[in-house]
Amino acid sequence: MIAAPPIQKPSLVELQAALPEWREFEQFYAQTLRSTIYRNNWLLEKVGNFILRRGGKKVRPLLLLYIAKAAGEPSFLSHLGATLIEILHNATLVHDDVVDDADYRRGFFSVRGLWGNRIAVLFGDWLLSRGLLLALRYEAPQLLYYTSEAVEALTEGELLQLRRMRTASLSVEEYFMVIEKKTAALFRAACAMGAWSAGAPPSVIQTASDIGLKIGMGFQIRDDLLDWSDSRITGKPVDTDRRQHRFTLPLLWALAQASPRERALLRQAPFSTARRLLKEMGAFAYAEAVLTQHANEAYALAELLPHASTLPLKSMLEFLIYRSQ
Repeated sequence: MIAAPPIQKPSLVELQAALPEWREFEQFYAQTLRSTIYRNNWLLEKVGNFILRRGGKKVRPLLLLYIAKAAGEPSFLSHLGATLIEILHNATLVHDDVVDDADYRRGFFSVRGLWGNRIAVLFGDWLLSRGLLLALRYEAPQLLYYTSEAVEALTEGELLQLRRMRTASLSVEEYFMVIEKKTAALFRAACAMGAWSAGAPPSVIQTASDIGLKIGMGFQIRDDLLDWSDSRITGKPVDTDRRQHRFTLPLLWALAQASPRERALLRQAPFSTARRLLKEMGAFAYAEAVLTQHANEAYALAELLPHASTLPLKSMLEFLIYRSQ
């Protein structure tokens, strides 16, 4: 079994409650979706309300507002940036489900599963474009720059992963390149936007961006480990990545060390057999060590933010990196 993560306290609800600006953001986000994004189009509103009802944890907007508070004084631009990040995140999820042929996400039907690929692609495009235009509507081109830069990185990461999946030749080094673009790009953008929106100087914005990179890398590695964990603990289906030919860090590392017989087992054996072999080879320990390194670097960088002590920032970072679901 994979070692249990550290006890996570406070909870997500408590982390939200510790930030006075959170309730204001949620009201602004819901109002913006209804009045600006869907624009009374019956199909867009129907699909959009489906996403809105599912809610989601909104951890990227929460992180953005935490960084804004730690870097300076949160402003309207902080709420706008948090809204853009969540819109962009939802757009990428809709597109990811098309790329992955996924009819379900987190136990619920995906947009693709309910309305098909055509509507999913068009809705994802619409959501992305409206989010970007939102920055222009409020004359915030810097937010547009951060989000556009993140979209560029996400696309490059997805294309690199797809190319390597076709040839089954993704290396550990290339894996880190992929997740830096695919997963860490949004966290990096969220943190940079948070610091910028709070009026922080360039040096603090760069520190915040570096925090986002470390958090994003750790977030994805934790996701990889959860894919090999007990579903009774995580509440998620197990072995999803391997069955869909997506490489996780423990598996990639082990394949590089394995004999031909072990490689065949790691790729094709039942889940319990492959997991046991990964544990014996030290793959989980390796991934945990890399994750811990990113976490410690993020904690050290967070201490450099001028107002980090005014809120439970480290607890927020721990929640993201050592989550159990």
